[in-house]
Amino acid sequence: MFGMDESEFIARALRDYLRPEVDEKTIQIIDWDLFAGEPLAALFSGLGIAGERHIGLPAIFSEKILGLTGLSENEQAFVSEQLNSLPSSFQKAS
Repeated sequence: MFGMDESEFIARALRDYLRPEVDEKTIQIIDWDLFAGEPLAALFSGLGIAGERHIGLPAIFSEKILGLTGLSENEQAFVSEQLNSLPSSFQKAS
């Protein structure tokens, strides 16, 4: 059975979340990274697309992405910068 690490799972979820918001050619950017076995690149591409298109993400994406282990300091800084630049259209339920 094929296993999936957390970064690939999050990248695939992000791709599926962005799919209704962008065209298929844009989604292919994420797919190419995934097919190449580069889930972090796919995740970074997805964050870049969300930022470029001003698409807010549910808080669970931020929590899961920031919780990834094994990211370098530069990758952590990039992720934080991308997440902070996204619109905050989602609020936690009280």
